[in-house]
Amino acid sequence: MNKLRVGVILALFLSTVLFSACGGDNKNDNARPAANASNSVGENPNSAKTNVEELGLLINVQYEAEDIVWKENSSHKKVVAVFRFSSADANKLVAEAEKFGTAENVSIPVETCFPDELTAQSDMSGDSTLKGQAYPANAFYQEPYTTGKITRIEGGDYFVLELTAK
Repeated sequence: MNKLRVGVILALFLSTVLFSACGGDNKNDNARPAANASNSVGENPNSAKTNVEELGLLINVQYEAEDIVWKENSSHKKVVAVFRFSSADANKLVAEAEKFGTAENVSIPVETCFPDELTAQSDMSGDSTLKGQAYPANAFYQEPYTTGKITRIEGGDYFVLELTAK
């Protein structure tokens, strides 16, 4: 008799749980974030991206980045990308860039899409800019983006690439 009572209680409990899981107000909360993500991409085509393969369709990416954030501004025909490379790749990139011209000291204004580490670094400088060494970005050129520079940010292996189309 005791086993029967436990079985009936378990059956009622499981039925209640299963029926409550099936109920609802006919909206699929699991599908909503994906739908919003696709809409937000469609609404703002100039939003920041992290897909290096997609960036590789626009520019020549020779080294594997440990971190990447980029955006394309179609109306101004401009691509801005922030890369973080390994120390070895960063040094190779600088050596290759020096073949196309000498470095110059520059200050770059921080954009909202920049990684938190760079934003914090700019806040410490007090003027919302990042200081670094800028080199010609010839190694990254790919039609239509054939003008620009790559800047190694002081104190690390972050690079800011700015390319424009002619």
